[in-house]
Amino acid sequence: MKPRARVRPACLAAVVGGAVTRDELRAAAGRASHAGSALMRSLLAQPLPSLTELAEAYAIAGADLRLDASFLKLTPKAAGLIDPELLRRERCLPVEIVEDICVLAVESTRARAAVEAVRAVLRRRILPVLADAEAIDRALNELKSAPAAAFQGPLPRKDSPIHARFRDLVLDDAVVDALPASEWKP
Repeated sequence: MKPRARVRPACLAAVVGGAVTRDELRAAAGRASHAGSALMRSLLAQPLPSLTELAEAYAIAGADLRLDASFLKLTPKAAGLIDPELLRRERCLPVEIVEDICVLAVESTRARAAVEAVRAVLRRRILPVLADAEAIDRALNELKSAPAAAFQGPLPRKDSPIHARFRDLVLDDAVVDALPASEWKP
Protein backbone atom coordinates (compact mmCIF):
# COMPACT_ATOMS: atom_id res chain seq x y z
CA MET A 1 0.00 0.00 0.00
CA LYS A 2 1.22 3.47 -0.82
CA PRO A 3 2.10 5.79 2.04
CA ARG A 4 -0.54 8.45 2.51
CA ALA A 5 0.43 11.90 1.35
CA ARG A 6 -0.65 14.95 3.30
CA VAL A 7 -3.74 16.44 1.60
CA ARG A 8 -3.23 20.02 0.51
CA PRO A 9 -6.08 22.44 1.35
CA ALA A 10 -6.59 23.38 -2.31
CA CYS A 11 -7.06 19.71 -3.26
CA LEU A 12 -9.55 19.19 -0.45
CA ALA A 13 -11.44 22.30 -1.58
CA ALA A 14 -11.56 20.92 -5.15
CA VAL A 15 -13.16 17.70 -3.90
CA VAL A 16 -15.63 19.56 -1.66
CA GLY A 17 -16.50 21.73 -4.66
CA GLY A 18 -17.70 18.68 -6.57
CA ALA A 19 -14.48 17.22 -8.01
CA VAL A 20 -14.88 18.78 -11.45
CA THR A 21 -12.94 16.72 -13.96
CA ARG A 22 -11.22 17.77 -17.18
CA ASP A 23 -13.97 16.05 -19.19
CA GLU A 24 -16.78 17.84 -17.33
CA LEU A 25 -15.12 21.26 -17.64
CA ARG A 26 -14.48 20.76 -21.37
CA ALA A 27 -18.09 19.66 -21.96
CA ALA A 28 -19.57 22.52 -19.90
CA ALA A 29 -17.38 25.09 -21.67
CA GLY A 30 -18.47 23.69 -25.04
CA ARG A 31 -22.16 23.88 -24.13
CA ALA A 32 -21.73 27.49 -22.96
CA SER A 33 -19.69 28.44 -26.08
CA HIS A 34 -16.64 29.26 -23.93
CA ALA A 35 -14.41 26.41 -25.15
CA GLY A 36 -12.02 28.75 -26.97
CA SER A 37 -11.67 31.34 -24.22
CA ALA A 38 -8.23 32.05 -22.76
CA LEU A 39 -9.45 31.13 -19.27
CA MET A 40 -10.69 27.70 -20.37
CA ARG A 41 -7.52 27.00 -22.39
CA SER A 42 -5.44 27.94 -19.34
CA LEU A 43 -7.46 25.71 -16.98
CA LEU A 44 -7.46 22.75 -19.37
CA ALA A 45 -3.66 23.05 -19.83
CA GLN A 46 -3.15 22.44 -16.10
CA PRO A 47 -3.19 19.00 -14.42
CA LEU A 48 -6.94 18.76 -13.90
CA PRO A 49 -7.80 15.07 -13.35
CA SER A 50 -9.81 13.12 -15.87
CA LEU A 51 -12.78 11.02 -14.80
CA THR A 52 -10.67 7.86 -15.03
CA GLU A 53 -7.86 9.34 -12.91
CA LEU A 54 -10.33 10.43 -10.25
CA ALA A 55 -11.86 6.94 -10.21
CA GLU A 56 -8.37 5.39 -9.88
CA ALA A 57 -7.61 7.64 -6.89
CA TYR A 58 -10.91 6.60 -5.33
CA ALA A 59 -10.07 2.92 -5.94
CA ILE A 60 -6.67 3.25 -4.23
CA ALA A 61 -8.47 4.25 -1.05
CA GLY A 62 -10.50 1.03 -1.28
CA ALA A 63 -13.79 2.86 -1.65
CA ASP A 64 -15.99 -0.04 -2.82
CA LEU A 65 -18.88 0.24 -0.39
CA ARG A 66 -21.07 -2.86 -0.03
CA LEU A 67 -24.55 -3.44 1.37
CA ASP A 68 -26.07 -6.49 2.98
CA ALA A 69 -29.26 -7.81 1.34
CA SER A 70 -31.28 -6.95 4.47
CA PHE A 71 -30.98 -3.22 3.63
CA LEU A 72 -32.39 -3.54 0.11
CA LYS A 73 -35.80 -1.93 0.49
CA LEU A 74 -37.12 1.00 -1.52
CA THR A 75 -37.80 4.00 0.70
CA PRO A 76 -41.24 5.65 0.46
CA LYS A 77 -39.59 8.94 -0.55
CA ALA A 78 -37.76 7.28 -3.46
CA ALA A 79 -40.92 5.42 -4.50
CA GLY A 80 -42.65 8.75 -5.06
CA LEU A 81 -39.75 10.25 -7.01
CA ILE A 82 -38.51 7.50 -9.33
CA ASP A 83 -40.38 5.36 -11.82
CA PRO A 84 -39.98 1.63 -11.02
CA GLU A 85 -39.46 0.90 -14.72
CA LEU A 86 -36.31 3.05 -14.67
CA LEU A 87 -35.05 1.13 -11.64
CA ARG A 88 -35.75 -2.21 -13.34
CA ARG A 89 -34.07 -1.12 -16.55
CA GLU A 90 -30.95 0.10 -14.73
CA ARG A 91 -31.08 -2.73 -12.14
CA CYS A 92 -30.58 -0.47 -9.13
CA LEU A 93 -32.45 0.43 -5.97
CA PRO A 94 -32.38 3.69 -3.96
CA VAL A 95 -32.29 2.55 -0.34
CA GLU A 96 -32.15 5.98 1.33
CA ILE A 97 -32.47 9.65 0.40
CA VAL A 98 -31.01 12.07 2.90
CA GLU A 99 -31.18 15.77 2.01
CA ASP A 100 -29.40 15.99 -1.36
CA ILE A 101 -27.73 12.54 -1.29
CA CYS A 102 -29.25 9.30 -2.55
CA VAL A 103 -27.76 5.98 -1.43
CA LEU A 104 -28.15 3.73 -4.47
CA ALA A 105 -27.66 -0.04 -4.43
CA VAL A 106 -26.13 -1.11 -7.73
CA GLU A 107 -24.57 -4.12 -9.43
CA SER A 108 -20.87 -3.71 -10.08
CA THR A 109 -21.24 -4.20 -13.85
CA ARG A 110 -24.05 -1.61 -14.25
CA ALA A 111 -22.96 0.92 -11.62
CA ARG A 112 -22.04 3.86 -13.85
CA ALA A 113 -25.13 3.70 -16.07
CA ALA A 114 -27.41 3.35 -13.04
CA VAL A 115 -25.82 6.31 -11.24
CA GLU A 116 -26.08 8.53 -14.32
CA ALA A 117 -29.74 7.64 -14.91
CA VAL A 118 -30.87 8.13 -11.31
CA ARG A 119 -28.85 11.33 -10.92
CA ALA A 120 -30.49 12.75 -14.05
CA VAL A 121 -33.95 12.09 -12.58
CA LEU A 122 -33.34 13.10 -8.96
CA ARG A 123 -30.88 15.95 -9.50
CA ARG A 124 -29.11 14.84 -6.32
CA ARG A 125 -25.67 13.48 -5.57
CA ILE A 126 -25.52 9.68 -5.64
CA LEU A 127 -23.55 7.39 -3.32
CA PRO A 128 -23.32 4.03 -5.11
CA VAL A 129 -23.06 0.94 -2.93
CA LEU A 130 -22.53 -2.54 -4.34
CA ALA A 131 -25.11 -5.21 -3.62
CA ASP A 132 -25.74 -8.77 -4.72
CA ALA A 133 -27.51 -8.91 -8.11
CA GLU A 134 -30.01 -11.52 -6.92
CA ALA A 135 -30.93 -9.43 -3.87
CA ILE A 136 -31.51 -6.38 -6.10
CA ASP A 137 -33.69 -8.49 -8.41
CA ARG A 138 -35.79 -9.72 -5.47
CA ALA A 139 -36.32 -6.17 -4.23
CA LEU A 140 -37.18 -4.92 -7.74
CA ASN A 141 -39.76 -7.71 -8.19
CA GLU A 142 -41.64 -6.41 -5.13
CA LEU A 143 -41.97 -2.89 -6.56
CA LYS A 144 -45.32 -1.55 -7.64
CA SER A 145 -45.81 1.37 -9.97
CA ALA A 146 -46.21 4.64 -8.12
CA PRO A 147 -48.88 6.89 -9.62
CA ALA A 148 -46.91 10.11 -9.11
CA ALA A 149 -43.44 8.76 -9.89
CA ALA A 150 -41.40 10.82 -12.33
CA PHE A 151 -40.36 9.18 -15.53
CA GLN A 152 -37.57 10.60 -17.66
CA GLY A 153 -39.35 13.37 -19.48
CA PRO A 154 -41.77 16.20 -18.86
CA LEU A 155 -45.27 15.52 -17.60
CA PRO A 156 -48.03 16.18 -20.13
CA ARG A 157 -49.72 19.56 -19.70
CA LYS A 158 -53.47 19.92 -19.32
CA ASP A 159 -54.03 23.55 -20.23
CA SER A 160 -57.17 25.22 -21.38
CA PRO A 161 -56.98 26.46 -25.01
CA ILE A 162 -56.41 30.04 -23.82
CA HIS A 163 -53.48 29.06 -21.56
CA ALA A 164 -52.01 26.86 -24.29
CA ARG A 165 -52.12 29.78 -26.75
CA PHE A 166 -50.58 32.12 -24.13
CA ARG A 167 -47.75 29.63 -23.55
CA ASP A 168 -47.17 29.31 -27.29
CA LEU A 169 -47.12 33.05 -27.91
CA VAL A 170 -45.46 34.49 -24.83
CA LEU A 171 -43.55 31.81 -22.95
CA ASP A 172 -42.26 29.78 -25.90
CA ASP A 173 -41.52 32.86 -28.09
CA ALA A 174 -43.60 31.56 -30.96
CA VAL A 175 -44.11 33.75 -33.99
CA VAL A 176 -47.39 35.61 -33.63
CA ASP A 177 -49.81 34.77 -36.40
CA ALA A 178 -53.05 36.52 -37.23
CA LEU A 179 -56.31 35.15 -35.90
CA PRO A 180 -58.79 34.08 -38.56
CA ALA A 181 -61.75 36.43 -38.78
CA SER A 182 -64.09 33.56 -37.84
CA GLU A 183 -62.42 33.26 -34.40
CA TRP A 184 -62.52 36.96 -33.56
CA LYS A 185 -65.66 38.16 -31.84
CA PRO A 186 -66.01 41.77 -30.68
